[in-house]
Amino acid sequence: MIMYLLGLIDALIGIDIILTIFKISLIKNLPIIFGIYLIAKGAAFIKSFASIIDILVGIVLIINYFTVIPNQILIISAILMLQKGIFSFF
Repeated sequence: MIMYLLGLIDALIGIDIILTIFKISLIKNLPIIFGIYLIAKGAAFIKSFASIIDILVGIVLIINYFTVIPNQILIISAILMLQKGIFSFF
């Protein structure tokens, strides 16, 4: 059950990154919250490759909140998070 919840949150993060690319913001501080969540989750399960992806995407989200990151990096981050979210349901 917890795996489905974590996957759902990963998918929501991917959707939020896609909305960020189009300059749509639902909640102003949501990227910071998602970034801290991903870094914490990645640090908790540090032994897997997926955790390293979580940490990197969390860092990208936090950096993107303060500066502008190229859309290609954001698209790759969104695809990775959506993929992790969808695969957690299988």
